[in-house]
Amino acid sequence: MKRIVIASVAAAALLTGGTAFAVAGGGNDRAQSTSTASQPTDAPTAARASLSDAAHAALKAVPGTLDSIDREHGRWEADVLGKDGKWHEVTLDASNAKVIGQRIDRDTDAEDAAEARALRNADVSAIEAARKAASRGTVTSVEFDDDRTPAWEVETVKDHKERDLNVDAHSGKVTQAPADDHDGDDHDGDDDHGDDD
Repeated sequence: MKRIVIASVAAAALLTGGTAFAVAGGGNDRAQSTSTASQPTDAPTAARASLSDAAHAALKAVPGTLDSIDREHGRWEADVLGKDGKWHEVTLDASNAKVIGQRIDRDTDAEDAAEARALRNADVSAIEAARKAASRGTVTSVEFDDDRTPAWEVETVKDHKERDLNVDAHSGKVTQAPADDHDGDDHDGDDDHGDDD
């Protein structure tokens, strides 16, 4: 399946150091909530809908398992492996998490089938992976990667610096992604290689 980084749905509610965080979903993404004191200063101001709101809306529109979520250009975009076995792309308004577009990805291949199997076998959901990475910054995208060891690729922002993390899809262990995985690699000198929550 073509990987569209869909930070809109899963990244909306994960704000570190502050803001209430509630996650609701279907399939492998179970409803949970936690709250903390105040909103962090590095939280994106353009999006008002939380990750929780966006994830819940995407999974309500398409019951299944969240594969990726990304916030871009005032929208949350999510890929969902539907209970119908098809890949769905859901676009949501970042201000209110209302679904503004939805389509079935008909351009699938053997790689997509392998990814679907790996995603169904993951012990850690996209929302759980985002929650684990949230202590390191505001989560802006979560995407399943089954290329090597199944893991969630999570992008975070803290103090205006992007950081790429990997969350093992079975153990939930959080590690720093190699610097060459993304253009916005971590340059803040904070080395968390091998750390987990």
